[in-house]
Amino acid sequence: MCGLSKKKMPYLHLIEEAIGLLNNEMRIIKLRIKYPEQFQQHANKLFLSPLHLADKTSLISIMEIVSGLFLSQRIIYQNEKTVHLTDLGKAFEWLFNIKLGDYHQKYMDVIKRKPAKLTEFLNELANLIRKEHENKGYR
Repeated sequence: MCGLSKKKMPYLHLIEEAIGLLNNEMRIIKLRIKYPEQFQQHANKLFLSPLHLADKTSLISIMEIVSGLFLSQRIIYQNEKTVHLTDLGKAFEWLFNIKLGDYHQKYMDVIKRKPAKLTEFLNELANLIRKEHENKGYR
């Protein structure tokens, strides 16, 4: 490496490392193209939730739950920071194989509802729990 100063040497090493990483990524992409079924089967088994919403369940009902949990600040990250609305929405999307769309807009749609409809789904869930409580003979 004649003519190169010692200061430039570390950069050459980093460039070589970056080229090596890019070559590995290109190999993986070529394998994915050549054997797509192998990669697809593996991805589907790992990342798809087995749960789905019943047809009568609306996305705004799920967003009621997401909004309530978000506002409660009882869902946190591993670092104990309060979860972001977007991440909580994504978790529910994965859990139920749904697409909520714009989380903040759906959140505002819940918050802006008329008082009688504000927590309609949550009230329904609470009533189901109360009814089961009574059916089991608890008073």
